[in-house]
Amino acid sequence: MSERTVELGDVPTRVVDEGSGPAVVLIHATPFDLDYWSGLALALRSERRVVRYDLRGHGAAAHAPVPTTRRLVADLVELLDRLDLPDAHVVGHSLGAVVAQGFALACPGRTRRLSLLAARASPSPLFATLSEALRRDAAAADISITRWFTAGQLARNGSAVQYARTRIEHTPVASWADGLARVAEADCLAELPRLTMPAEVVVGEDDQGAKPEHSRAIADAIPTASFHLVPRARSLLALEHPEVVAPLLR
Repeated sequence: MSERTVELGDVPTRVVDEGSGPAVVLIHATPFDLDYWSGLALALRSERRVVRYDLRGHGAAAHAPVPTTRRLVADLVELLDRLDLPDAHVVGHSLGAVVAQGFALACPGRTRRLSLLAARASPSPLFATLSEALRRDAAAADISITRWFTAGQLARNGSAVQYARTRIEHTPVASWADGLARVAEADCLAELPRLTMPAEVVVGEDDQGAKPEHSRAIADAIPTASFHLVPRARSLLALEHPEVVAPLLR
């Protein structure tokens, strides 16, 4: 495994590049970092070159603000250039899915395949409300963790819950709020029929944010997309269920 610092735009960030084969780039959600993908990377790296990185405002780039989606897409373009990757299978979760869709629309020739987890493609009042609640009071983080996990999971405090709590503690509240705002303002559903690369849209049956019906609308809008509903799952699909997600991406 190769871990290094790469400067994207004016922001140094952490990149992990491992495995060999066709490249897949994993883009995390807010308030997480590239470690969100550890289980999925382990499952894929025997047959794929797996690249993951910290978005602005998160992980090693926590010092940076989370600007427009266009800037986040430009970072992804620069990352592929730095790694000499002419194209990649692009996988995004939530905020990462917003970036992935923006990249696929801007650079369809460089998007070999598109995978969207817990995605939004039209404005979301829920994410806008969560963003504003965080700006007013950091204690609103508890709203999200109870949206991600059941009461039983929180009581057991397993590794996924511990990781989520760590990211809540270490991600600046402003970055998290800005990341949620980028999800809230996503508005590309009408453009998605232009996409022609292979694609899949994956959502948890009990996802309270992305919502299965909206993911279905995204899959219906992309002519080449398949739709996958993960039973009894919430939003953090790759963190909690890498064994379910990995076969969908192979």
